[in-house]
Amino acid sequence: MHRKAQFSVTLLACLALMLPLLGACGKSAPTRFYSLAAEAPEPEQKPAGPCYSLGIGPVDTPAYLDRTQIVTRGEGNRMLLAEFDQWIEPVQANFSRALTDALSRMVCARPVMGYPWPGGVRPDYQVAVQVRTFDGSLGKDALLHADWSIADKDGRVLAWKSSVLREPCAGIDHAALVAAQGRLVDRFAKEVAAALSSIAR
Repeated sequence: MHRKAQFSVTLLACLALMLPLLGACGKSAPTRFYSLAAEAPEPEQKPAGPCYSLGIGPVDTPAYLDRTQIVTRGEGNRMLLAEFDQWIEPVQANFSRALTDALSRMVCARPVMGYPWPGGVRPDYQVAVQVRTFDGSLGKDALLHADWSIADKDGRVLAWKSSVLREPCAGIDHAALVAAQGRLVDRFAKEVAAALSSIAR
């Protein structure tokens, strides 16, 4: 009888120790969601004229970015997916919106519209973008390689360029990488804005 009582006490003690562990096993790490954010302009910055209507798109992104997980580069040819660090929306839509927001601050364009345009509307200038690379390595750099063109309302290509940009990460986590990618979009927008300003004089 004494042995049974001792066994019961030992069993209860073991269960008491295991319950917190079992509870922890049933919980996964919380997922963190991110969005690109272009840099806020300085208060004195104002777009210079002349003004025109501007269309952004189509903006194409590579297939490896068609996922919610943030993609980073590992050693060699390895690409890594972050299970608990994800985009809040598709990268293509997020990139396009961040670029549109940045350009609307940098050039005198009214309105600035995203592709596809409303029926019967054709902007004075159209910026089409083919993103080739948009990723990076944690704790190192974010990378952006994009080919892009500017066309007039008749479809004539006025500029055709390629941008290869690199931005250091200020930390070692995904938040720092996404912040660096946001700065890349802002730098890319400045290159496009400079080209638009030289064309629309």
